[in-house]
Amino acid sequence: MSRTGARGDAGRSRPGHRAPAASGALARSVALLLVLAAGAAVGQPVAGRLTAENIAARRVGGPDADAGIGDWFLGNGTLCAAISDPAHESPLAPTGGVLIDVGHCGANDDQWTVLQPLLNLSQSRLVPVSDIEAGGDAERAWVRTRSLVAGVEIVTVYAVDATDPAALAVTLRARRVGEGDSLFSIGSVLLHPTGQTPPFSMLRSDLRQSRGFAYPETDRRSVLSLLNALVASDLTVLVGGDGMPPISYGIERISTRLEGPDGSDPISLGAFSVTGMHFTSHSAMTGELWFGRIDVAPGPLEMVQLPFMDVAQDWTFVSRSRIRLGRRADVASITDQVFPDAPIVAGTIDDPAARLHIDLEDGAPVTQVRPDPTGAFTFRVPPGRYVARIVAPAERSTTVPFEVPDDAKEVALAPIVLGAPGWVRPTAGFVGRLVFLRSDGSGPARFGEDGLDFRIGELRVPSGREAPWQSFAASPEDPVRLPLAPGRYRVIAVRGPEYEAIEREVEVRAGETVALPLPSLARVAPSPGWIAADLHVHSGESFDSSLPQTQQVVAFAASGAEVLVAAEHDRVVDPRPAIRRSGQGQRLVGVTGVEITSAYEGGDSPYSTGHMNAFPVAVDPLAYRGGAPTLEGRRLRDALADLRRRPDAPFVQLNHPRADPGTESDDTYFDHLGVVGEPLDPGRPLDAWPNAVLVEPSPGHGGRDLDFHALELMNGPSLARYRRTRADWLSLLLQGESIVATANSDSHRLGVIVGLPRTYVALPDDTPAGFDEAAFVASLRAGRVFGSTGPLIDARLDGAGPGEIHSGASGTLEVSVAAAEWVPVAEWRVRVNGALVHRAPIDRGATATLPLTFEADALVTLEVEGPAEGIYRDAFPGFVPFAFTNPIRVDADGDGVFRAPGLPSPLPPALADPDGAP
Repeated sequence: MSRTGARGDAGRSRPGHRAPAASGALARSVALLLVLAAGAAVGQPVAGRLTAENIAARRVGGPDADAGIGDWFLGNGTLCAAISDPAHESPLAPTGGVLIDVGHCGANDDQWTVLQPLLNLSQSRLVPVSDIEAGGDAERAWVRTRSLVAGVEIVTVYAVDATDPAALAVTLRARRVGEGDSLFSIGSVLLHPTGQTPPFSMLRSDLRQSRGFAYPETDRRSVLSLLNALVASDLTVLVGGDGMPPISYGIERISTRLEGPDGSDPISLGAFSVTGMHFTSHSAMTGELWFGRIDVAPGPLEMVQLPFMDVAQDWTFVSRSRIRLGRRADVASITDQVFPDAPIVAGTIDDPAARLHIDLEDGAPVTQVRPDPTGAFTFRVPPGRYVARIVAPAERSTTVPFEVPDDAKEVALAPIVLGAPGWVRPTAGFVGRLVFLRSDGSGPARFGEDGLDFRIGELRVPSGREAPWQSFAASPEDPVRLPLAPGRYRVIAVRGPEYEAIEREVEVRAGETVALPLPSLARVAPSPGWIAADLHVHSGESFDSSLPQTQQVVAFAASGAEVLVAAEHDRVVDPRPAIRRSGQGQRLVGVTGVEITSAYEGGDSPYSTGHMNAFPVAVDPLAYRGGAPTLEGRRLRDALADLRRRPDAPFVQLNHPRADPGTESDDTYFDHLGVVGEPLDPGRPLDAWPNAVLVEPSPGHGGRDLDFHALELMNGPSLARYRRTRADWLSLLLQGESIVATANSDSHRLGVIVGLPRTYVALPDDTPAGFDEAAFVASLRAGRVFGSTGPLIDARLDGAGPGEIHSGASGTLEVSVAAAEWVPVAEWRVRVNGALVHRAPIDRGATATLPLTFEADALVTLEVEGPAEGIYRDAFPGFVPFAFTNPIRVDADGDGVFRAPGLPSPLPPALADPDGAP
């Protein structure tokens, strides 16, 4: 029940204002804004709840579709949508009741993440939905949600009709029904993580204020920076990813106002938005401004009034917006609907891969257009003077000024001629990755650019398909030829660190196609008894990627890795169908998994809970997110207990537990431990503060936050991050926690090399054809694993390898290092209980030995490293040739029991000073 209480009606003359909040409220609230930087018959509206009987007909399809049985559907035969049930978590909160899927009915084109109501510009004030219902008639269908927050009732209605079939109306009403904290701002967060659907912002009432795809940089530590990031916008267009089913979304603000008890004399309110790489927040003030303007981005004069605002008694805050769908992945498919009576501009261009940006004469962006496959295009813009900026593959661009007269109905542009690029045609059937380095030293040619140039300040956000290389796997996905700017190139062909690499020179001329003869790259560094896996692979099935899954599979095969573990965010996905569609069933195998993700800061984990992978898991095709486990607002131990109770009882890996030095991230669990907000201290015992929270048993099920199986010791190329995580891992091992170290790419886009680093897992049959999933997982659990970005290690202590036990107080460690000729190897290092006991040069192909003696049970680990130079540096930019083993456990007294050594005193540098230790 809501609370009620007497409230003065002084807000009637100045609705929405109240006494000042506590000192500093404005600065705190403004700073919180950047915490987020987290089928019916045609024309017949329908709404209801998804059931086993109707889900096949009513569910939205597509790479980002989440809804399952128990969620709520809405559609009119053109637009289909889904609102999650309140019991289902969202990407930002432990509860649902929010818009999760939007697409064209039957088109399987959903690329929507979530629209989440937001209060006071703060992620901690997300709106928890308590009630949800659906209804409608022959003309209109709706789903209505209700929330009660801080004494304010918030009712949101999502509705479709047959008169505007490609639009979803969203109306939010907020009225005070009881006492509670001030709500000075009400809005919503629209997620487009990592530029998955690049956002285009415009102000229809004054196009000169439009921002397009370029947004101010923001710094949550600076109020001035935040104020500079606020944008006056009433339309945000999200553009679907290249290679994905074509779609665009237009989020159109219709009105935001206060309405009195009788609905008369409504008062318009100031509204604004802010965009980061992962989100766009649309918000409005809840009270009338004393001074300032509502038609421009708020500045200090407007924002200083926020602490005095609230949802006033007897007044209702009403926000009306509309979500439009476009059939193309461009802005014009939305702006043509927004400007239905504007003149049509038509033309042709000689390359349909070009993208046209339409700006006002003074440079303000108005729309962006994708030509059809013939190169023809049309778009609508109001009368005025414009410049078309055209960008195309192979570094081609031009500008075309034009005018749309006041009395025009249609304007025809002269044909736009960019001229042909040059092309390179690699040998058909080549498997590997090609890097084209310009002979002038200006860097590699880039492929797959979307031509949108989404930016936050100076930071350019690349698309899912953009990369400084091109992958081939004798697949239907392979391009026949590659467009390149004219010039000379040094071409590097690699398949993976176990294979040979070759170099070629090629000269590209405009309008000509040059053949690039390429042999099959031979495997020159075999790893018998080991299979190469990447346990952390994303694609467009994740909410933060627009990379088609089949193209990620091709890139994986081109990298030479063999086991792909799908780790899509909060969605259980089986990669095997995509592997078959890509023609890679003989080269690699897939394992079904999920990355269980937490962004919410609150509940049982006030500092969020990070990310972890679970595999293999079974897909529940009718369940929300395919049956993915939940983590928002929960401690690790509770989610881990849920996983242990599953029939498949998957292997669980804690992902990227540490951030790179000098960076901050809320998904690096060891940097805050979820509960206490303090980092794990590897130099202290597990029963000491703050480490003790990791081993604190649940009073309900007895599980601990530390009960995962593996730690992602290497995530991507950073050795600085590796060293920080290594300190944590060694500390846990020394204190008796048997945690396996892994190495993975965490690749979300083609510009991040998939399959590198990789985890080598011991298997008797190390071929994809003979892959045994159960044996693979058993070997992982046992720690028969090493990680590498190139060198291959065979380490044995009198026959005992990683994950195994050596019995006796002495032994000889023998290590062999294999590597392709182009993978540099320089030295090997041995640690006993974390302390460096040996460091010496070693060459590829060499074998070295080291006698060791032990006074007590011990842990032996090994590392190999080489300099990043030559072909390796150019083919694997940012990486260093490096490999590490999991521990060989030493039972020194031979009693058959391994006893963890405990933390040594003094601490070795690898634990005491991880940033400075080798």
